[in-house]
Amino acid sequence: MRLALLEAEKAFLDGEVPVGAVIVRDGEVVSTGRNRREKGKNALCHAEIEAIDGACRALSGWRLPRCEMYVTLEPCPMCAGAIINSRIEKVTFGAYDEKNGRRRVKNKFVLRFRSRSVPNMRAA
Repeated sequence: MRLALLEAEKAFLDGEVPVGAVIVRDGEVVSTGRNRREKGKNALCHAEIEAIDGACRALSGWRLPRCEMYVTLEPCPMCAGAIINSRIEKVTFGAYDEKNGRRRVKNKFVLRFRSRSVPNMRAA
């Protein structure tokens, strides 16, 4: 989580919403990401999406088994979907997002994907 907080700080210094994410596999950092929506002029540039993209490139595949994500803010529904589809097994987030967090949709989004690929998601 410490590395995710450092990524969030970089985002803040760049004028972005301060969210950072880190993906780890077997105790090793695979990739990091931070919000870049303003700089990238792209609504998809969330920290989680950037971290997933980097991990897919680093591990040469779209499935990320045995991977865990640490993110400073509860993932939004878009990012929760990307996490589910990439098969990340566990997500730890630093703070609930009362405005845009996936809990806000009362888990309806995640419940549609009930399968072995739904990650264990918890607050730190």
